[in-house]
Amino acid sequence: MKTKNLVILAAVVIAVLAYILLVERHRPTSDEARREAEKVLRDFEGEEVSSIVIEREGQRVRLEKVNEAWRLREPIDFPADSSVVNSTLGSLANLTADRRLAAEDAEPAEYGLTEPVAEVALQMSDGTSRSIVVGDELPLGSKRGLLIDGEGDVVIASGWFVSDLEREIDDWRSRAIIDFLEDDIASIDIESGPDSIRAVQLEDHWQLLRPLEDLADGDHLGSLVSDLRSMRIEEFLGDDADPSDLGLDLPEYELTIVRADGGEPLRLDLGLTRESEGGTEVACRRGEGEYFWASEMVRARLSKAPVLWRSKKVMPFETWDAEEFRVTTDEASTSLVHVDGFWRYADDTEAKLTEVQDRLRKLAELEATDYDLVAPLTGELGRVEIVLESEDEAQEGELIVFSFFAPLEEGGKAMVQVTGRNALMGVEMEDAAGILHNLEDLRSDPAEEPVADSE
Repeated sequence: MKTKNLVILAAVVIAVLAYILLVERHRPTSDEARREAEKVLRDFEGEEVSSIVIEREGQRVRLEKVNEAWRLREPIDFPADSSVVNSTLGSLANLTADRRLAAEDAEPAEYGLTEPVAEVALQMSDGTSRSIVVGDELPLGSKRGLLIDGEGDVVIASGWFVSDLEREIDDWRSRAIIDFLEDDIASIDIESGPDSIRAVQLEDHWQLLRPLEDLADGDHLGSLVSDLRSMRIEEFLGDDADPSDLGLDLPEYELTIVRADGGEPLRLDLGLTRESEGGTEVACRRGEGEYFWASEMVRARLSKAPVLWRSKKVMPFETWDAEEFRVTTDEASTSLVHVDGFWRYADDTEAKLTEVQDRLRKLAELEATDYDLVAPLTGELGRVEIVLESEDEAQEGELIVFSFFAPLEEGGKAMVQVTGRNALMGVEMEDAAGILHNLEDLRSDPAEEPVADSE
């Protein structure tokens, strides 16, 4: 009996604990319940709103959530400032009631509700709707009378939130030029007079297709996207803006950005510039008919000669992704494998970690001084092979081969060919020598204690 009673008691304790964990702990505390009861909009979550309509003084503003971003639909169609919209929803969600008056005890006209100053209609993502009718400011204070969700009761609350509803149209509009990141871009096209640039983003790098096919300068393209994201609209122009007055009949630059997710491509034209108190501004046309003046920072980035949009670095890579490092010259050869944070030879002896990492860094940062040289007429100085770690363990890592050739003349530039680039490039002889020289320097001094690579 004693054992049986213990088992029953244990089962009861487990059931109580389960009830507390699964049910009770998700119930609001008394303080939370009180705060919820005091809210003007009970059981309201701003994140669940899919559209907003605000009517005041004969003006109607309609906003709609599209793929988690807000867009102004009335009185114009334009990207909305999501931070402003979310701030407004936060104001409504946090609005608390000072008093609630039953319908039979309150006359709507006394609270300015027969001719309201504003009406707000909220459509929720589950298909339900909420509404707020806002009366005029009450005497002796900033309180307002409200009608909630079409009910007859009058709610008295602070009127501080009304300023959110009284925003002008331009205050609802987003001042950002683009709202996506570099990784969201599939391609960028830039036209400027006779010059044409086209770059596509592949899995791990930018590739230039025009004016020639080569590895693109990823740093420059990344900075271009960053500049576009930093640009801000300074003045909105109406639909009646004259493109010729803004230099947009023949734009200085025409950009087309295609999104990787298949979303609407961005078309942006840049025209004339003007000086303002905040600096230089450029006239812009986005899409077919959005005209505005914006901060001009991106034009300097676009002015780079098309041929210079190719990568300065011979073949950039992340040194910590290197799994194998092989160097061959006329005098010697070395083959190393990265294992457990150490670089090791085939006989499992350790290489000098700092020396290997230094040469990998020099290789990853190696910059071309010349492009499109004639086929090398000189002997090969040496070859470096790098195997990069594959994200898919079932696949072999990417092999990159650098072939270095001697200068055509004493004191001249060395030449290099690399996997993935058709161009034969010139590089500083000193840089090539720093990668290929004295391979015995890679061997660890037995007296030195190696330190494992953190990667």
